[in-house]
Amino acid sequence: MSTGIRPAARVRALPENFFGSLDRAVADARARGVDVIDVSKGDPDLPTPDAIVASMRAAVSDAGNHGYPAYAVRPALAEAIAKRYREDHGVDLDPDVQVAAFHGSHEGLMAAVLSLADPGDVVVVPDPGYPAYRGAAGFAGARPHPVPLPSALGHQPDFASLATLDRAAVLLLNYPHNPTGAVATRTTFERAVAESTRLGAAFVNDFAYSSLGFSARPLSALTVDAERTVEVSTLSKTYNMAGWRIGYAAGAPDLIAAMRAYQAHAFSTIFGATQDAAAAALAGDQSAAEALVDTYRARRDLVVDGLRQQGWDVAPSDGTFFVWVRVGGDDVEVAAHLLAHHGVAVAPGSGFGERGRGRIRLALVHPLPRLADLVARLAAARRTLTATPKPV
Repeated sequence: MSTGIRPAARVRALPENFFGSLDRAVADARARGVDVIDVSKGDPDLPTPDAIVASMRAAVSDAGNHGYPAYAVRPALAEAIAKRYREDHGVDLDPDVQVAAFHGSHEGLMAAVLSLADPGDVVVVPDPGYPAYRGAAGFAGARPHPVPLPSALGHQPDFASLATLDRAAVLLLNYPHNPTGAVATRTTFERAVAESTRLGAAFVNDFAYSSLGFSARPLSALTVDAERTVEVSTLSKTYNMAGWRIGYAAGAPDLIAAMRAYQAHAFSTIFGATQDAAAAALAGDQSAAEALVDTYRARRDLVVDGLRQQGWDVAPSDGTFFVWVRVGGDDVEVAAHLLAHHGVAVAPGSGFGERGRGRIRLALVHPLPRLADLVARLAAARRTLTATPKPV
């Protein structure tokens, strides 16, 4: 029976969760007995390295972790984050004022937008881009303003498209880029800082795939600027810790202070044992993280080479663990066809914005034999779909 009570307007305005709808479609297909190869989500399939799991076991057994943790990030974790920036990117951070921790980078992104954007403000978001960016802007009562990432520019931002915009609260990018797999050039970050300065905006880079570059280690935006820039990242992809829900932010002290203040009221504290294990992961031996890059490179090569041989139009993937495929026509219909007739679950590109239409995203989250099966299924699917047009 309905109470007649309506959800708040901010909730009524929310679209259906993009990935939740994909999960339901996969579950329905599996309930019908379909052997689904699910490449719709970026959920790592490999286990967390044993040394990190052992650190967590020890930390859980420590009675000191059984009470409420402090609101501030633990010093060991903050110092470990600073160590990774120093050793991996050549960036020196003050762990006391330039680092914050969150229950995953999703919360970090929400904190960045909601602590910096007021109702009516503009939040510049990449198109195509991760759906949560638009959701964060909506929660803030702000207006998402897309900046195109044309394939002709290697999926780097077309900053000229912002010429008519004179003010924004946040300019948000994501490199290495989900869904295209593009990595940022130094020029991209330099122009992003210049553009955010012109707009009076903070520059936020979603650095979730910070370790996954196939030609070189991905560039950190903090190598260009740490005065108005903050970077949000996660341990999910680098260490196969997606279910652990631990992420962090680093950068400009005043932006970090705002994010910490928002977090203290919105999200509360992070289990101390999780922070201890995260510190061990970041500060410890990185050989497993380095080997993971080789694993994803081999998977990318198998899928990209196989699809190109079949005639699919596949964008180059220099980072992340995604493959971006142009299918032409209605990407939602193509995705439904692939699931219904070939047991392949993909993410329709339109879920990532207007410039994702006509494309699908594949996540390389299965071992090579299963991905070889994926390629074979897509070969059969291609014969039943219309010819793929070339990009304009």
